[in-house]
Amino acid sequence: MPTNFSIYAIPAFWLLALLPHNYAIYTIKSANNGKWDNSNPRSSNWDKNIQSTVPAECFRRYERATAAHKNGMENLALFATAIVLGNMAGLEAATLNTMAGAVLALRAVYNVVYVTVGDTRKSFARTGVWAASVGCCFYLIIKAGNVLAIR
Repeated sequence: MPTNFSIYAIPAFWLLALLPHNYAIYTIKSANNGKWDNSNPRSSNWDKNIQSTVPAECFRRYERATAAHKNGMENLALFATAIVLGNMAGLEAATLNTMAGAVLALRAVYNVVYVTVGDTRKSFARTGVWAASVGCCFYLIIKAGNVLAIR
């Protein structure tokens, strides 16, 4: 019987969601002589101030990295819920590990595609990767729901 590592995937997902944020900061610092003002990065003028100090493509990459970070944090709740419900239902470790691993791999691909693809037509690949990761979460939730419904 395989060991269930699925719970550990929750903090791993959080770290994967944080990586684009760190990359966004690195991108701006690299284009702005190492400058990054961390005193109020969520102010309403923040993006406008950054945009005026870096090249346009750098700013667009920064925006995409920031969006990938926000999307990761938004989807963390769905992923954590799927993992917790799967464990509560006693789903097989192999199923939980496979789905958790698939979501983590898809999240890594999603981050790369989101940050690097600026073309509108190619950006639909990102949507497909996102949908696949959400599908894995729904699979676990439905499978757990079916088990819990008959207990």
